This record gives sequence, C-alpha cells and structure tokens, in this order.
Amino acid sequence: MTSREPDESERSEQPEPRPPAPEDNTGPWQGMRPSYANPSALPAGERREQSMSLVPYRYALGSLPNAIVLLSGVWLLVCAWLIEHPGTVGGMNAAVADIVVGLLLIGFGGMRTASPFSLRRAGVATLLLGGWLIAAPFALGYRGGEEGAATVNDVVTGAVVVVMSVLGLVLGARWAGRAPERGQEAL
Repeated sequence: MTSREPDESERSEQPEPRPPAPEDNTGPWQGMRPSYANPSALPAGERREQSMSLVPYRYALGSLPNAIVLLSGVWLLVCAWLIEHPGTVGGMNAAVADIVVGLLLIGFGGMRTASPFSLRRAGVATLLLGGWLIAAPFALGYRGGEEGAATVNDVVTGAVVVVMSVLGLVLGARWAGRAPERGQEAL
C-alpha cells in the first residue's frame, strides 16, 4: 500500500461553513433564527445575557425576612388558642395583645413582602412591634400560672421579628437604588 496525496476534489469535500443567520427571515418563521446561530434557540432579540451579579435573586432574598415577619404574625394568632395566656395587671387577657400585634405583623409583613425595597415605614413599624412583643410580658405584667409559656413565646417571637425587620431594612436600603436586572421583573 502506498500512501498518496489527496487530490483537489477530495480536499473540497470538507463541510462548508454554515451561512450567517439572516436578520429578516420571511414566511412562517419570520423573526426566528436557526438553532446553530443562537445556542439557546430563543427567538431573535430574546436571548438573555448572563448576570454577573453576586445576588441575582435579590427580590426573593429581600422578601424573605419580611415573609418570616408575616409568618410570625400568623404564629401569634395561632398561639392565642394553643397557649394559655395569663391575665394582665390591667385585667385583660394577654392573648388580646398577641392577636392585635399578630394582625399588624401580618399586614405590615405582607406589604413589605410584596414590595421589599420600599415602604420603609412598614419595616420600622414591624421593628417597633417586635420590640413591643419583647417588652409586653413585663410592661403588661403577665400574672397567673401560665405566664411562663406566654412570656417565652412573646419574647422569642419578638426577637425573631426584630432580627428579621432589621435584616429586611438593611437589605432594602442596600438594594433599593439598583435597577432591576433582565429577567428579574417577573420575580
């Protein structure tokens, strides 16, 4: 067997490069680009650029602390029936204070969850409500045999609300001025 050099006709059998994608297609595929022209196979003009942001889902992350505040309000409402609440020095049941604060936390937390980078006053209000939950057992003078569980519940829930409110306010202040990234409008 002798090795021979390929002739001109055999050299030209290499595949030809693909033509560039037409900018304006006609017919039923108007506006579509061939899949080899755009690796994502999206219609022309709809290709999303990769984000270089360290936190691409800032709306979801900014809403998370506020959603936890909202759930803390739901917890206070549920605990009004699960935990025996003692009477207070003023004569009212401590569950009434928890129900009122729980409803306010649901309202303000819901507003901040829907719009995490605005409504800072609602964030400050949740911070104050969390502080009130911590102080309520001592300010209202919980008394009775069941005061331990209600006091622990209010102080722990208040601490969670304060921490999450501060986190929500910090994230809101940090990310509020930035324009939304492409593809983030739907979040």
